[in-house]
Amino acid sequence: MGANILDILNSATLAQAGNSEEYQDIILDFSEIVVTKHNKYSMGELEEMATGLLMGGLQQPLVVGMVDGAYWLISGHRRIAGIEILISEGHEEFKSIPCRYKAMTETEFRIALLVGNTFNRRMTDYDLMIQAKEWKEVLTQARKEGVLKLDKGQRVRDYVAVIMGESAGKIGTLEAINNQATPEIKEQFQNGNMGITAAGAAATLPEEQQKEIAAQVAAGQDIKAEEIKAIAEEEKGKKKKTVEERQQEQNVSDTDTTEEEKANAAKLHVLKMLGNYYTWMNEEEKGILERILEDCKRRKREYALPMD
Repeated sequence: MGANILDILNSATLAQAGNSEEYQDIILDFSEIVVTKHNKYSMGELEEMATGLLMGGLQQPLVVGMVDGAYWLISGHRRIAGIEILISEGHEEFKSIPCRYKAMTETEFRIALLVGNTFNRRMTDYDLMIQAKEWKEVLTQARKEGVLKLDKGQRVRDYVAVIMGESAGKIGTLEAINNQATPEIKEQFQNGNMGITAAGAAATLPEEQQKEIAAQVAAGQDIKAEEIKAIAEEEKGKKKKTVEERQQEQNVSDTDTTEEEKANAAKLHVLKMLGNYYTWMNEEEKGILERILEDCKRRKREYALPMD
C-alpha cells in the first residue's frame, strides 16, 4: 500500500537527520562513502569547515543510505569535503568516519536528499525550476514503485507544489521553461537577467526568436515580460492565420475553383470519409461499391483513357 506525501516527507526528514530508530551506527572508511550526482548542496567555505573539524573533531555522525550494498551520503556533504581536505594534508585519523545508515532504495535515497536541498537553503527561481524537475522525477518513480499513492484528482505536479510551498501554476511555468526554453534563455534565467514571467513567455516562442531575445538580454537590453508576451501573441496569430489559409486552399468553394473541380473534390471527400467508416459497411453495401468501381472502369475504357 502506497503512503501519502506527508508520510513520505516525515520519513525522509528523519532519514535526512538519521534520527529514525531504523538507522544503525557504523564506522566507514572515507573511501566507502559515495557522494552521488544527485547532490545539490551548496559547497562553500570548505577550508573553514576543515579547520573547524581539525580543532573540534566530527561532532555528529554522517548519515548514509545503503543502496545496492554501497553507502550513499545523505547528510554531511560539506563535512565530507572538509574531511577530504584534511586527509589530503596528511591527517589520516579522519579516514575512519562515524556514520548512521539504513538500507533503502534509490528512490527513497533521492527523496531524503531532496528534503535537505528543498528545506535547508534559499533558492532562486532557477533553483526552484531544477528542484521541481527533480521532485517530479522522483515522485513519479515513487508512484510507479507503489511508494507514493496519489489522492483522487491529484497530479504529481500538485504534490511538487505542496512540497515546495509554491502554487501549481508557478510549478507549471517552471516546468514549461525547463522543457521548452533554449539553453540561451535558461542561461539568462539562471543569471537573474530574466524573471520567471519573461522566461516563461519566451519559452513559447520558436527557437530562433528565443535565441534573439536571449542575445538582446545578454547585451544589456531591458526586455519586459509584456513585450515578450506581445511577441508570443503575434506568433500565435501568425500560426492561426497559416492554418486558416491552408483550410481556404483546400476549400472546394474557393472562387478560383471550376465547377468540375468542385464536383471532383466533393466525390473525393466522400471516398475519404468512407475510409473512416468502412468497418461498419455490410456485405450488400460492399457489393454496391464494387459494382460502382466496375462501372467507373468501363466508362474510362469507353473514353479511351489509359488504364491504371
